[in-house]
Amino acid sequence: MSPSKVETPQTEQREPFARQRPITAFLLVAFGIGWPALTLPLLAGIPADPFLLALVFLGLLAPAVVVSRIAGGPGAAKRLLRRTTMWRFNAGRWALIVLAVPALTIAFAALSGTLSRPEGGVLAETASYLFATFIFGALIVNIWEETAWGGFAQTRLMARHGLLVGSLLTAPLFAAIHIPLLFAAGWTWSEVGVNFAVLCIGAPFYRYLLGLHLFATGGSILAIGVQHAAWNAAGNIDGIDGDWQSVAAVVLLSVLLAVWQRRSSTRHPVGVEAEKAAAASWVTQEPAGDPTVPSRGRSEQQKTTRRAKTNRVNATPRAGAAPVASSGTLWAAPS
Repeated sequence: MSPSKVETPQTEQREPFARQRPITAFLLVAFGIGWPALTLPLLAGIPADPFLLALVFLGLLAPAVVVSRIAGGPGAAKRLLRRTTMWRFNAGRWALIVLAVPALTIAFAALSGTLSRPEGGVLAETASYLFATFIFGALIVNIWEETAWGGFAQTRLMARHGLLVGSLLTAPLFAAIHIPLLFAAGWTWSEVGVNFAVLCIGAPFYRYLLGLHLFATGGSILAIGVQHAAWNAAGNIDGIDGDWQSVAAVVLLSVLLAVWQRRSSTRHPVGVEAEKAAAASWVTQEPAGDPTVPSRGRSEQQKTTRRAKTNRVNATPRAGAAPVASSGTLWAAPS
């Protein structure tokens, strides 16, 4: 009799939870740090700004980067952060991001009779808006906040469900992280209820607007970070009585931009499957930027192609000349 083979049991290595459920892992850390960070200063009666920065950098940005690395492997976190510097998209999109929300906010205020002249004058208020948008808002807070919400969470949800569903799934999560901010000093239940309703109404339109910007710019987190800051700054324009005007501006802009962008096939993938593929490429590939703006990489590739064609023409033997043996491939199409 031949001895029976003894099979040694193999221990299966389970994948990390963050790789199996990257969005869930991110949310557990975000809310685990974010809600206490925003609640503590309200209870203690101390300034909330340092705790807001703790939310952004420790509760949002850090888990987004770490989970990206775990779920996507080497290079995933770097790909995510590189999207924060993608500025090469057309000037019209930049103007839309920076100017549309404040312009519509002022228009709603003027039509409703809630607009007055700023105390410091129009020029000073314009400078204040630009500073609040680009420096205090985008550079310090909102780009890094949107790295987590738009660049990580919403991008992955759109890669799974498309623009509309991915945006709608991101909206309640984005709104929920802001709930402690509703209980500012001197709050009343009526004010909290109204502000919460406005937050819930505006969040789906706002996330959809940012999703439109992402598809139009090739996944630029810089674009949506500046848009986030512009919305915040528009809500604080001096001379406007109320907060609803900026929310109405975002709702109207989202609708108008959706209609216009859906008709422009060069700026938006057509169909849910195309949207999924585009969003997935931002996670797995190096950012390419706005397809309507020639990039340096594409220019170099065009130069390489032209040089290769020239070499191929020069290598073609003239009539009557002896053929030259080639030991390899003369030219290959760039991948």
